[in-house]
Amino acid sequence: MHEFEGRTAVITGGASGMGFAMAESFAGVGMNIVLADVEAGALKQAAEKIDALGVTAVAVQTDVSDEAEMDHLCEVVRERFGAPEILCLNAGVGGGGGPTDLLTTRDWKWAVDVNLYGIIHGLRVFLGDMRKRNRGHIVVTASVAGLTSFPGSLPYNATKHAAVSVAEGLFSELAEAGSELAVHCLCPGVVSTNIHTSERNRPKELQNPPGEEASRSEEFAGFMEHLYESVSKPGQVAELVLQAIVDRRFWIQTDAYYREAIAARHRSIENDTDPPARGSIISVYSS
Repeated sequence: MHEFEGRTAVITGGASGMGFAMAESFAGVGMNIVLADVEAGALKQAAEKIDALGVTAVAVQTDVSDEAEMDHLCEVVRERFGAPEILCLNAGVGGGGGPTDLLTTRDWKWAVDVNLYGIIHGLRVFLGDMRKRNRGHIVVTASVAGLTSFPGSLPYNATKHAAVSVAEGLFSELAEAGSELAVHCLCPGVVSTNIHTSERNRPKELQNPPGEEASRSEEFAGFMEHLYESVSKPGQVAELVLQAIVDRRFWIQTDAYYREAIAARHRSIENDTDPPARGSIISVYSS
């Protein structure tokens, strides 16, 4: 039986959505929780809710794209708890959406800074201590967009493919070294979180001047407004994550909607044929 009580979970993007649901799930098995998030108000409220569950909750306001702030997060964790038992590199943004010819360098940089460098910094600051202790779990939040590619969201696709590659590569690296440290790759479909409003946290220096924004599609906006009830809920995803940790299972997928799209992409690679054309990442829910 896996022992969780009294051990520590660190979760980036932990103030809302899947990150907060993971925090609740881990708190439910008696873990100390360190929440890292860029939103100060939401972070404070999240920590209060976790603290009310009877476990130790520590909130550290953190921009995962900032090297120094991730250094600080690690220092807080190391001083309070030592190496974490579970590290969830979960923070993410939607990035620039819309036709690729309308995207700006700022759109691409924002997605890469959070979705990829957030993982890079997390591994840089925490992996060494976790390897020395030779125990624990690293959960990398990727996406179904990291297993196949959809039009209209190229920065997001690219960073999530990178996240999958990092997780797979780290898994192999640790396995070859005989490490007991486990790696898990979370590839959710659409989940009812606030990622579709992540523009609220875009840094000022990466905001587009008026008139240069890549407009969000009407299909996407309408889907988020009317069909959110049909997609996975954060709590359901958190349950899958906890079970995958117990089972030491690498892949964590949230639904079967994308199975054929993923299989079609793999067939095109195996058969040296053109990538299969398809609609947006949300079109499978209305087909």
